[in-house]
Amino acid sequence: MKTRYVDGRFYTMQSPGSFVDSVLTENGKIIALNDTTTPCNRTISLKGATVFPGFVDAHLHIAGYGEQLQLLQLNKEQDQRKVLALVAQHFKGEFLYAQGHVNRGLTKLDLDTISKDIPILLRHADYHGATVNSAYLKLMQLPHHPDGILLEQLATQAMQCVPKYRDDQLANNIRLATQKLHAYGITGGHSDDLFYFNGYTRTLAAFQHVSATLPFRFNLLIHYLELDAFLASGVAWGDINRYIQLGAIKLFYDGTLTSQTALMQYPYQKTTNFGERIFQRDVLEKLIKKIRDHRLPIAVHTIGDQALKEVAALCKQFSVQPGLIDRIIHASFADLETVKTLATLPVCLDIQPQFVSSDLPWGLDLISPKTELIYPWKTYLHHHVKIAGSSDAPVEDPNPLLGMIDAIYRQSKFNHQSYGEHEKLSIYEAIQLYTTFANIPTLKTHERGQIAPGFIADFTALQDDIYRFPERLKSTYVTHTIIDDHIVYQK
Repeated sequence: MKTRYVDGRFYTMQSPGSFVDSVLTENGKIIALNDTTTPCNRTISLKGATVFPGFVDAHLHIAGYGEQLQLLQLNKEQDQRKVLALVAQHFKGEFLYAQGHVNRGLTKLDLDTISKDIPILLRHADYHGATVNSAYLKLMQLPHHPDGILLEQLATQAMQCVPKYRDDQLANNIRLATQKLHAYGITGGHSDDLFYFNGYTRTLAAFQHVSATLPFRFNLLIHYLELDAFLASGVAWGDINRYIQLGAIKLFYDGTLTSQTALMQYPYQKTTNFGERIFQRDVLEKLIKKIRDHRLPIAVHTIGDQALKEVAALCKQFSVQPGLIDRIIHASFADLETVKTLATLPVCLDIQPQFVSSDLPWGLDLISPKTELIYPWKTYLHHHVKIAGSSDAPVEDPNPLLGMIDAIYRQSKFNHQSYGEHEKLSIYEAIQLYTTFANIPTLKTHERGQIAPGFIADFTALQDDIYRFPERLKSTYVTHTIIDDHIVYQK
C-alpha cells in the first residue's frame, strides 16, 4: 500500500537544513520524495508539522521505565525527613519498594522506625545504590550490615530480592513504557532489561508479546550474566523479527558519580578515593575473550575518565569482529589521549546530554579540578568519535527534546548557568544524536535515521520548526509518531 505524507516540512537529516515537502512510502519503506504524481492508496496530512526521521533513544531501560511509571518516586524530595514521612505514608504493612531516593544519609535505623519486620527498599536515583531496613538486610542474609546503605554489587544483590513480576505484569510494564515513549516521539530504543526482571528467556518473550501488537524498534542488550542463557537458547544474534534486535553484551566497568564509584584518574576531592573497578582484571579479560569467541560486541558502562581509558585499551586489545561495533555507555569524563584512541576504534558512545543539567554544578565539587574533559560531546565529534543520544531512563526523562536542549545549552537545572560552552552542540548535531547517530549501533544506518528512498517509514512530527528556531525546543510538542507507516501516536 502506498501512502503520501503531505503538509509538513520533512527534514531529511542527509545534510544540514535539507528538507522536502512530501514523502511517498510503500509498505513501511520510503520510495520517493517530493513526488506529487504517483498514485497512492492514502494521503496523510501532517497539518503543518515539522517532521524528522523517527527519534531513537540509544540507551534506556524500557521495562524499568514502565515499572517507574507505577512506583512511588522520591526524586523530587531532597529533605530526608520528608522522604521518611512520604515512605511512612505509603507503607501499607507489606513489602515497600520506592525509587529515585537521593542518598543524603538515611539509614536502616531510620527505615526501622517505619518497620523492622517488613522489608523496605529505597532504590537510589542513580540506580547503582539502595537504602534498606533491617528486615531487608535479613532477607539478603546481611543482618550485620552497619547502615543499610548498599552500593554497586550489594545494591545489585538487593534488587535480586525484589519479588518477581508475573509474565503478564512484565509485559504490561513494557507496554506502558512503549506507549509513553510513543508520546515522546520515540520510535525505537536500545534497552538493557534482559537480566533485571524475569531473566533472559521470559523477559525476551514479554518484549515479543508486546511487539506483536505495538510497533516499536527494540534493540535489546544482553546482560553478561544472561550470556549463557542466550547461547543455550539457540536464537541467532541480531534481528529476531521486524521489531526486535538482540544487541551487544552489557558489562559494567565502574560505578557512578553520585556514589563516587566512577573510576577517575584523580581522587575525588578531599578523599583518597579514585572510584571502583567492578571486575578484577583477569576475570574481565576471560569474560571478554568468551564474548569474542562467539563473535559478539560489548556494551560497557563507563563513567570515569580512568575507566574510559582502560575500556578503550580493552576494546583495542580484544578487537570486535569486523563489521560490528562496540558500545561504551556514558563516557562522561575523558582525557584527550583517550579520545584519540577512541577515534581509531569501531566504537559508539551512548551519551546522556541530560546528565549535564542534572550533575552540574554539584558534580564539580566531587571530582578533581584536574579532570580534563567533562561531558565532552563536541570534542568527541571533532575527533570523529561516534556518539548516540540517550536518556538512561528511568534515570532521566526519556523525552528526546530535553536531551537536545541540554546538548545545545548545557544549562544546570539547579542554577541555570551554562557549563563547558565550548562543548555545546549545534541544533543539527543535537538532532543527529537521536536520529542518524542513534542508529549506528544497530548496523542499520543504510535504512534508518534519514528521510530518503530505501529508508524505513518511521517519523517524528513536531508542532514547531525546532531546526530554524531551536528556542522552541522548550515549548514544542509531538503531534504524530509514525512507525512502519502506522500512526502509533497522535496528539
